[in-house]
Parts: sequence; structure tokens; C-alpha cells
Amino acid sequence: MSSPRPHASILLVTYNHERFIERAIASIEAQRVRFDVEVVVADDSSTDQTLTMLTAWAERSQFPVRILPAHPRLGITLNYARGFAACRGRYIAVLEGDDEWLSTEKVRLGAEHLDAHPEHSMVANRILLRDERDGFATVIPAIGLADFEGEVNARRLAEVNWFATFSACMYRADAMERVPPAVFETTSFDWMINLSVMSFGPAGFLTEVMTLYRQHPAGEWSKSSHVEREQRIRDLLPGYIEMADPELRPELARVMHELEGRLQALAQSEAPQALERPANSWAARIPRVDGEHRPRVSVVMASYNHERWIEESIASVLDQTMADFELIVVDDASTDRTLEIAARFDDPRIRLYHLEHNHGGAGALNFAIQQTQAEFIAVINSDDAWEPQKLTRQLDVIEGQPELGAVFTAARLVDERSAPLHPRDIPAWHRIFSQPDRSQAQWLRFFFENGNALCHPSVLIRKEVYTRLGLYDNRMRQIPDLDQWIRLVKHWPIRVLGDEDLVRFRVLTSGQNASAVNPTNVVRGMNEHLAIAARFFEGCSDALLTEAFGDVMIDSTIRWPDQRECEIALLWWNLDCPMREVNRTFAVAELRRLLGDENVALLLRSRYDINELSLHDLAGRVPEASFAVGGWSASLAEPWADPRLIETPADALVGEILRRMRRMPVRKWPGRVVHAIRPRRR
Repeated sequence: MSSPRPHASILLVTYNHERFIERAIASIEAQRVRFDVEVVVADDSSTDQTLTMLTAWAERSQFPVRILPAHPRLGITLNYARGFAACRGRYIAVLEGDDEWLSTEKVRLGAEHLDAHPEHSMVANRILLRDERDGFATVIPAIGLADFEGEVNARRLAEVNWFATFSACMYRADAMERVPPAVFETTSFDWMINLSVMSFGPAGFLTEVMTLYRQHPAGEWSKSSHVEREQRIRDLLPGYIEMADPELRPELARVMHELEGRLQALAQSEAPQALERPANSWAARIPRVDGEHRPRVSVVMASYNHERWIEESIASVLDQTMADFELIVVDDASTDRTLEIAARFDDPRIRLYHLEHNHGGAGALNFAIQQTQAEFIAVINSDDAWEPQKLTRQLDVIEGQPELGAVFTAARLVDERSAPLHPRDIPAWHRIFSQPDRSQAQWLRFFFENGNALCHPSVLIRKEVYTRLGLYDNRMRQIPDLDQWIRLVKHWPIRVLGDEDLVRFRVLTSGQNASAVNPTNVVRGMNEHLAIAARFFEGCSDALLTEAFGDVMIDSTIRWPDQRECEIALLWWNLDCPMREVNRTFAVAELRRLLGDENVALLLRSRYDINELSLHDLAGRVPEASFAVGGWSASLAEPWADPRLIETPADALVGEILRRMRRMPVRKWPGRVVHAIRPRRR
């Protein structure tokens, strides 16, 4: 009588891995699963102590372990073929003997994803790529920065081998069984096998870093130089193209053409080109996730070129009176000593990750959030710092009021040297973060009228907010946090500890901050406000809409969707507030869109007396609209020439720019533009 089929198989593939095999074994033993698991070992005739060590482990493992019979050396592909064929599980998770899994949840999360997504033929996760020669480590792939899970289709994988190693992958066994035998009869690394499997469905992608992929001189692939690897791929691609799905062949042919071009250029150069490292490599400690303990708080910090301040920032987190936290630091490809300085901290609560390429503040922050374990997440900028009691105070509030989505605090402004700002440098908005508590409707109305007033590096927020509503929009640089807070207050109440300056918020007189008032930030901020306006009321219930704006709506009794759209469009025009100029610019675009729908246009005409002629009139009363979107308004007004405006918040500055434009005769605009953009003589 055969034993029941396990839910998952772990395929451990080895060859002369005695140096690393104990770590690989330990990472298998640490897996926390809720289903039957078997381990299948495919050792390719190791000549060192690898097989002896595996045999000893098989006798004591918590999982049933089958070591496949010894066989003359098969080579990578055929050894994998017999390993896959021997697995009896519904799903097959692969681990190579010189790699290890960093998360105790790796197998469970992969299986649960495939359970939930029957359309996916496989699932892969992010990896930590570590060079054993110098200890430098980087995270790949840096895709999927917008959500907690993603999907990659075969065409995208044909363009780039995103998954990089078998050790990141779990396969649906019935998809693997359908792979043509020819794939295993040639030299097929993970890329070709994954493409073959994905002909039966796309791959799911988990954003946690759960696999350590080692490059070392003894590795079959990593012992080769970069040029040698490219040559091997170029030599294999004709066979891959022949075996691949017809629709993938053009992409693979393009990759081969690009490889040939790169190799030809290298051959013509005077010296071989080595891969560039950041100026200061670091002996990366391997970040591990402890499956037995979940910290109370996950602190996330994204950093880019903050070598002057990151030490103080990290220290302020480690000095918190509440010590049960993890700190996830993400270096967004800094070109200064930021990574080196962060790596000096020797604290088990820190997990430090390096992204190979710069992705932007919101993208790096999203990556950090994707790695969190705790119920609550605290955000800190790498140029800001906290007071020691910050987390304690906020936890007391949010744990005592489970209905809250987030708790914010006030902040004290400091300069580059962490000293209080000189009176002449104190901006007019210096108390903007000292906000009173408001209801959800009142906050929604406040954001509509005023823009942002919550201190991002002060927030303590439930992770559920991000998992339900989404992560930050990396298409924005100035105000991705405002976009998040608008979504937040539509679903959860918040608290602001407005009388407690628990954050040291740094103001850089050099204008490096995203919040600095300079021409680029102002124009970008205007465009981002318009983008936020386009989805401001998404997910907002009719009840919340009328509670927040009923006093200024023409008809606050919402009866059908078309009426709601008309009421909202007219809110953008009618509500007099500090954000009026930007709001009206958006209102004109919205009314133009609505008048393009004949049914809605009839409603606008009959109920609101708005037609195309009305639109002509309204558009003529906001001549700044096209210039604001196009980015001219800042140059026209040149507000930064006025020292009083340097101390003005960006939202108010936008309004001032547009008011000055209205006062200026239109005939003078071209001359002012020329004056603003003409190069100054030095």
C-alpha cells in the first residue's frame, strides 16, 4: 500500500557542497509547514563529504528524506531531470546545496500561493545574491515594487532571466511533468526550464527575500567570469530558441543579438571590463527571518546618499525605549558611503538590503515594507531621527484603540548638523505637523482643501493598511505619502499626537529634500496633486462623501453614479480653499471628460446648467491650467526670487504662483518665460 502523496516535495540538488551543505540542511529543517512534506536529494556523485553529511542528516531529519541512488556523474541538467521525476509532491520546491533559504515560511508561502492561484505554473521569490569572495550582497530581482505579490509571464522572462536560480522557485508538479524531454537532453539551466514550465501558465512572484544565492569560485555557474557567462548563454540560445514556444522566439533572438553585440564590443576593447562595485563593499551579514518570533513593530528605512545622517537615524531607532522591533534598512544604490556606514551596526534586529540600481524613494520604501513581519510598521527617513519614547507612546495609543489605522506625531525641525534651526531659517510652516485630531470625514476635507500636513517619518501604521489598500505610488516623488493618507482615512480613523515633537525632522538649506521649495519640486508637486485628484474619491463611500462635503455640495443626496460624478467635479471648482487653483485646474479637465459622455452631459445641462459654453467660460478663467500641467508656471512667476516665498509650504506656493500669473497681463507671459530661461552670465 503506497503512502499518501505529500503536498510538497523539497528537491535538494548537490555536487561537492560540503562547505555549505549544513546551512542548506538547516534552512530546510527550519521550515514551518502545515502539510506533508518530503525531501528528495539528487547528489551528482560528489567527491567530497557532501553525501556522507546528507546520509547522516537523513537519519535525524524531521522530514522523510530519500537520497537517490548513486550514479555516474550526470551533469546539471540530467541530475535535475531525475530529481524532478523522483518527487511525489503536488508542488516541488528546489534548493541547491550551496544556497539556503532565509525564511522559515518559504515552502509554506510558495505552496499557499499555488493553492490560491491555479493559473500559475510556478512561483518564485526574491533572492539575496552574495559574492563569497568579498561578502558583497545585493537583492534581485527589483521588480514587483508596487504590491505584495506579482505575476511574470513567459514573454517577460524571455527578455530577462528574472528568477536567476532554481533555489527561488517552486513548481507545480503536473506542469513540470509536461516539459518536453528534449529540454533535459541538452544543457538547460533554470532559465530554459522555467520558460518551458511557464508555457503552461505564468509564474507568481513573492516579494519577500527568502533565498540566499551564493556566488563562489567552486560554483558551476558563478566560478565563470561575467564575459564567460555571457558567452555560454550566447552559445546555448540557438538551442533554446529552437525548443521555445514560437511566440517566445523573437524575444530570445533579440537577447541573443544583444549578447553578440556586447561580446563583440568587449572583444574590440583594449582590456576586459570588470563588473563595477559600489565604492565600498560590505561584509553583508545574512538577514534571517525568525519564524518563531514576530516583533511588535517593523521599522522601515529607505536611504539614498545620506552618509551624513544615516548613523544618527539608525541610532535613534536602536535607542527606543520599546526594544521589540526589527529595523529593515534598504539602500537604494547609494553612490556615497551610506551602505558602508549602515553596515557598521551590529544588532540582530537590523536587516540591511542593497538594491543594485536606484529605484526612487517610494519604490525602496515599498521594498522594505514587503519584508516586514510585524503587525505595525513605523516609517523613518534616513536623514531624520526619533526621540527615545516615540514607539512606546504610539503603541500605547494604537494598541489601546484597535479601531485606529495609524498614529502620527508632531515634529521638531533641525538643520544639517541636527541643531535647532536658526530663527532666520525657520519656515512659516514649522508647526504644520502639530495637527489636532479630526474625524475621517474632517481629514478628507482637510486634504482636499490644504494638501498634506502629516509627518511621514512619524507614522506608526497597521500593516493591514498596506496589504488592503496598496503600497506607495513610486510614480510620485513629492507627495506619495499624501496619496496614501487619503486612502487611509477613507477606511480607518487616525490619531495625531500633535503636542509631542517625537521626530527630529531635518530641513536641508541646500534644498536636497523632496519637501524643499525649489522650481523642480514645485512643478512636480503640482502635477502630482493633479494625479492624486484623479483618484481622490476612489473607494470613498457616499456616506463619507456627504459627511465631509455635504455643506458645500449642490445636492448632497446621492441617488446614482452619474450624479455623484457631477457633484464631485463641481466640488473641485466651487470649494474656495488654499488648494483652489490646482483644484480648479483639475475641475476643468473633469468637466471636459464628463461632457464627453452624452448621458452625463444631459444631467449636467438639466440639473446643473453646465454645458460646453460653460466649460469654455470656466477654462478661460483658469489660464494657468495648461501652463501648470506643462510645468511653465514656476518659471513665469519666479517666486524663489522672493525670499518671503522660500518659507512657504509647497501647496501654498503653488497658489501664490498662479495668483501672480493671473495678475500679470497675458501679453507679458512670453517675455517673462524668455527672461526666466535665459542663461545667466557668471
